[in-house]
Amino acid sequence: MDSLMEKRKRIYLLDIIRGILIIYVVYYHFMYDLNDILGHDIPYLYSDWFSTIRDCMSGSLIFISGISCNFSRNNLKRGVRTLLIALMLSIVTFVVMPSQTIVFGILHLLGTMMTLYGLGECVVGVTAVVFDKKKMYVRIVLMVVFMFLFFAGRDIYYGRVGFGSAMVNMPAFLYGGKNYFLYIMGFWQQLFSADYYPVIPWGFLFLAGAMIGYVFKCKNLPGFLYKNFCRPLAFIGRHTMIIYLVHQPLLFGIFMLVSAVKR
Repeated sequence: MDSLMEKRKRIYLLDIIRGILIIYVVYYHFMYDLNDILGHDIPYLYSDWFSTIRDCMSGSLIFISGISCNFSRNNLKRGVRTLLIALMLSIVTFVVMPSQTIVFGILHLLGTMMTLYGLGECVVGVTAVVFDKKKMYVRIVLMVVFMFLFFAGRDIYYGRVGFGSAMVNMPAFLYGGKNYFLYIMGFWQQLFSADYYPVIPWGFLFLAGAMIGYVFKCKNLPGFLYKNFCRPLAFIGRHTMIIYLVHQPLLFGIFMLVSAVKR
């Protein structure tokens, strides 16, 4: 009975969206490998419009990961496990292809935010106090605040925060060194990461998703959200971690095979 109820309450729409997003990730990395590693010129890869699409897709994945915190039994364990996988990814990229080392990519960000969220649940008693069902409005307000902070911090890497004419320049001493902590936080340093999603601003987007996720969990959402109306995408969406980890080795294998055939 419990498994049946859990199945009924599963929001398949989130799985389907994750499936779409991870397909995009594979496509983007396919184009990235062709352009940056194999030397084939793909002009649109770094164009403004495609960069906007990339940020929207990555942001959606981060936002949904925040939502998923509300459905996890142990966010701390989930976060530590993700961080260990991210660390393994950093080591592998450093050994196999140093020029494409991932210092702090999207997995590092998600693992960090999951861990911090899990610690908040354990230490502060977040679920019982701040995020109580009777205080749903607190969640909604916090989501708005975190979304505001995300957009305000979009240019922190370039030394400024704010909006339009209200931009404020950040202190110069935060930039230009080789401080890994500042780099992880979002301040430009003389470091390079092939995949880079710093805590500021992307962590705020994760927290915004975590806030609204409780509404997804506790409210009676429209029935179609619980229906698995696209099973292939939902299946892919439930296995995003595995796909993320194996797709690059598979892509390189395909490239090597094609090169061997051409010879």
